[in-house]
Amino acid sequence: MFKRLGYHADEMVLAFAVWLCTLPLVGLIVIPIFGLKVAGIIALVLLLLTIAICWGACTWKVFKG
Repeated sequence: MFKRLGYHADEMVLAFAVWLCTLPLVGLIVIPIFGLKVAGIIALVLLLLTIAICWGACTWKVFKG
């Protein structure tokens, strides 16, 4: 089972790239309004959300077929 999970590493890299692309938006929108601390928290939440969505999609693919 763990060997099959390794085949979806490219999707995790894509999710990481999407998160990296959201960071400039966080920097341009959130930092001037709320500050650096809130921007860091939002960036971390976005990372965890992206990882959770990717992990859920990859797990669905593994167990589905």
